[in-house]
Amino acid sequence: MAAQGNLVLANGEASPVNKTFSSRGKTSDQSGQAVFKWQDITSGIAIGFPTITFAMRESASKYDVDKRIMTPVLETISGDAGGYTPAPKIAYTLMSREQFVLPVRSTTAQRKDLLAFSKNLNDDAVIESAVWNLESVW
Repeated sequence: MAAQGNLVLANGEASPVNKTFSSRGKTSDQSGQAVFKWQDITSGIAIGFPTITFAMRESASKYDVDKRIMTPVLETISGDAGGYTPAPKIAYTLMSREQFVLPVRSTTAQRKDLLAFSKNLNDDAVIESAVWNLESVW
């Protein structure tokens, strides 16, 4: 079992910069399962922290692994605010969610293949074009 340490992930800039997502502990979801959380706290504005969550659920027939990445974008303050700065507020949130369903009968090699396919698909031009340029497949 892996310990919940900080995550260091490169961003998507032309010259990638590593971002540290600090371990923020564990909570429980509605079903009582553990959900682990990491946040990039460098902005200092908690409402806008990019967040990663991870949960793993076990049943008699399978394991469900769920990971989510949420990147909130704060409203931009412009114009005259009447002499004060309003509290930060989220304009919108980008999100990625991936779920792995791993039957208990699956082999390590099969699970390695699934993870490799997932990583490679995210690097494929079709997915990059869809996410970067909002272009569908034709």
